[in-house]
Amino acid sequence: MSIENTFLDKNRGRKPLNLDITHVCPLECPRCARQEWYRNYNEKVPGTNMDMDQFQEITDNFRYLAFCGTLSDPIHHPKFIEMLKICYEKSIAPEVNVASSFKTKKWFVQAFQACPTAQWIFGIDGMPEQSHLYRKNQDGKKLFDIMLEAKKHLSTRPVWQYIVFKYNQDFLDTAIQTATENGVNFIIINSTRWHEEDHLKPTVRR
Repeated sequence: MSIENTFLDKNRGRKPLNLDITHVCPLECPRCARQEWYRNYNEKVPGTNMDMDQFQEITDNFRYLAFCGTLSDPIHHPKFIEMLKICYEKSIAPEVNVASSFKTKKWFVQAFQACPTAQWIFGIDGMPEQSHLYRKNQDGKKLFDIMLEAKKHLSTRPVWQYIVFKYNQDFLDTAIQTATENGVNFIIINSTRWHEEDHLKPTVRR
């Protein structure tokens, strides 16, 4: 089992163009810009859904794309599956970062099948049953099961992304073993988004 981002390994030296294709996310992660810049001040999160003409133009000019929202989760663009189909038709193998569990398993299977060459990265911070302690509103067990389902439909192994927090630092070795046993890749993220005297900040670095 490799603790490495297989997308970056496959495309070594090629930095993908990151797209924030919507402004929608049902999660309320405390250190996310959605919360820190807007929601904590009762302000509306700005933005809109990227239109398909824009996306067609982008995919005509860029070969390496990443869907990793700064203010959103890409699966909540209403035409995301169509976007994945376009990528596949144009021989683009995008990176998809997802933390939201607010889609059905059936929807996820359709998304996987729309572009089997995509590299999916699942943000599950801790063991599945504890990830919601940071990923507010996330069903970590559901998303973990969907990650395992992805193996049946994708040509590249899905990736479990694990941000280290104080609440999950002692479960890291267990998570790595779980990833190995279930045939998914694993990457560790050491965040720098800490407040002074932050209760989320880990006391160890991996």
